[in-house]
Amino acid sequence: MHLEEQSAATRGLERNRYGERAQIRVLGYASVRSPSRIDDTDFTRQEAMIEWFCARRQWAVAGLLRDVQPRTSRSWGRPSLTGAMERLRRGEADCLMTAELNRLCPSVAEVGSVLEALEDMKVRFISLNPPLDTGQPLGRGTAHVIMAVSEWERNRRADITSAARAKGSGARTISPALKRRIVRMREAGMTLQAIADDLNDEDVPTVRGGATWRPSSVQAALGYRRPAPWPSASSAGGTRRSRVPEEGEGE
Repeated sequence: MHLEEQSAATRGLERNRYGERAQIRVLGYASVRSPSRIDDTDFTRQEAMIEWFCARRQWAVAGLLRDVQPRTSRSWGRPSLTGAMERLRRGEADCLMTAELNRLCPSVAEVGSVLEALEDMKVRFISLNPPLDTGQPLGRGTAHVIMAVSEWERNRRADITSAARAKGSGARTISPALKRRIVRMREAGMTLQAIADDLNDEDVPTVRGGATWRPSSVQAALGYRRPAPWPSASSAGGTRRSRVPEEGEGE
């Protein structure tokens, strides 16, 4: 085979998540902030950047996904990103790409959690602006710095929240007898709303001393915490998987 033919035949081939030389499959992700709509023209700009980059590399675009980010960070509200993570977990693509890093998540705490989950899945992440490619040593190092800052930020937020709750509630805790009662009610098949209604009918004060029970306060009394949108090995107490070999290693 001539050198020109060989170059054309291997163009666009890189090591995928399994360490095999193959065409990289990319899921492109774009987002805008509410109150923008799903047909906002900025989606077209972001997607054009992703498609242009993939065309230059001769990578395959496995899909382009859109989200309208909620106004506040208290609600997750990014179903397309959650769907992208599920598709990546199933092996439908090798890389998640965004035109701009802040389009992935609005806070460093959330960005770090996404990068952790992608690393656990051996999935490459690329941001076009600022340039970040976890398929390269420098990009992986930068991603690890972001993850470390993200973990610090999450811990800082948790400490602030715990301190505020303790101050606001006078460090109140649920009595063992009340907790056992609520547990038995749940085991009997009662809904959170039904439990709240019963406690309200009996004028039982909430854990914080309030007068009205709600489903959320019943969950809190049981120690419920909202799970992360995607678990990572670190958050689950596991270990990270071995990295994909670098270009030229083992050849």
